[in-house]
Amino acid sequence: MKHLLQQAWSDLASVLDTELGELSPELSARLAKLQSVDRLLVDRLDERTGIAARLADAVSQLEAAPCSTEEIVTLAPQLICELGFHRAIISRVDGRLWTSECAYVPDEPEWSDAINQAGRQNPQTLGPQIHETEIVRRREGLLVTDVQEDVRVNRPIAEVSLSRSYVAAPIVSEGRVVGLLHADKYRQSGDVTGEDCQLLMGFAQSLRLALSRARMSEELATLRTGLQSITDAIGQTADEAHSVSVRRSLIPDYDEPVFADTPNPAAPRASRSRRIADAGLTARELEVLALLAQGRTNGAIAHELVISEGTVKQHVKHVLRKLQAANRSEATAFWFNENGQ
Repeated sequence: MKHLLQQAWSDLASVLDTELGELSPELSARLAKLQSVDRLLVDRLDERTGIAARLADAVSQLEAAPCSTEEIVTLAPQLICELGFHRAIISRVDGRLWTSECAYVPDEPEWSDAINQAGRQNPQTLGPQIHETEIVRRREGLLVTDVQEDVRVNRPIAEVSLSRSYVAAPIVSEGRVVGLLHADKYRQSGDVTGEDCQLLMGFAQSLRLALSRARMSEELATLRTGLQSITDAIGQTADEAHSVSVRRSLIPDYDEPVFADTPNPAAPRASRSRRIADAGLTARELEVLALLAQGRTNGAIAHELVISEGTVKQHVKHVLRKLQAANRSEATAFWFNENGQ
């Protein structure tokens, strides 16, 4: 492109020299200015082409990443830095609470950890006192300058990062903001720009798709585990179908001895249940059980784990079946017994 531009100006100079002879100082100055504008436009075009290429590469890496929410969240700040930023943070938004999840500074892991810890140990409540509230309300990007003097920034992060200006973008799921991306260019003298904000917004949209794909994969894995448990239970029932009993009642005859290796049907249900560690609960089912033990409702659990209430009901059903628990209270009792509380 630059070669073609230079050739065009050379051709124009030759034509003008032939047609007009020596150019006047005023015309020469105007032509020089026009040539400078042309060069600036070409430089900007080359820059935009490079940005588009970097964004396409980052999106490709997101698509090739494992279908794991944890791995994608860890990878995201690194890819943001590959777009041309110098530091990046990914955070989660739970209701009105904004908490850092992962920060990345290339080649400076200690600084990365310090910035992330500042955000994790000082979660911010969204409200009029902080800029990020506008991102959540409008679901749009944000550019903030003069960070060290601005009272509406996350002060703990600002003090640790020493950032002068930054851009931020929302991660939107089902119409609500579930996370935030922050990035700056600490090593350059000037502030970040509106174009930087648009670039981060574009990456946030691609990140949302990658996170959605990971969540779906994880939910399908949970369903497969549940289906396998059902299949195993059906197989066990079929295997035992030929075992019969002539006992008229499940109430034991207490005149008969009860041997140590023989289950006592009249024993408390909690003592007959398998230990939680041996019940084959998935990681997600363990999370649900722990929240049940805190007295959470299905709706509260769904909000905490960012899943549907219907999915929570399925997890609760699997937990009760695997623990051989009659209800949520009994499952909770197992949890407290297992954890020594």
